[in-house]
Amino acid sequence: MSFAFSTKSLSRMKGVNPQLIIIFNEAIKNSPIDWGLPRDSGIRTAIRQNELFADGNSKCDGYDNLSNHQSGNALDFYAYVNGKASWEKHHLAMVAGVIMSTATRLRKQGKIDIELKWGAEFGSNDFNGYDFPHIEVK
Repeated sequence: MSFAFSTKSLSRMKGVNPQLIIIFNEAIKNSPIDWGLPRDSGIRTAIRQNELFADGNSKCDGYDNLSNHQSGNALDFYAYVNGKASWEKHHLAMVAGVIMSTATRLRKQGKIDIELKWGAEFGSNDFNGYDFPHIEVK
């Protein structure tokens, strides 16, 4: 089975690093489970980033500590299982694995020249443990 992004998920990639978009668009086609991009997944203004910080949903305040979302170098995702969004770590790890392996393959093929970092590689943080639904450009 091959999956594709919804119109809403595609719109959430607007302004994001074009190479990151290439990776995500290729990865969803090869994913063992469906997935999408939540609100605030892609590009964020400083104001929106600061709101997420104030709500305890980010360690970056958008002004003194910038998020890679602000520069378009990060995307968040969720798994889509049994007709609804899943934030279960094992589902998110499956999606991240496909994204990371797709990036490696595309880099070896010379189609992209960026490397990615998965939020679970960050280590534990104060607001939500490891950042499983997050991918950013290294």
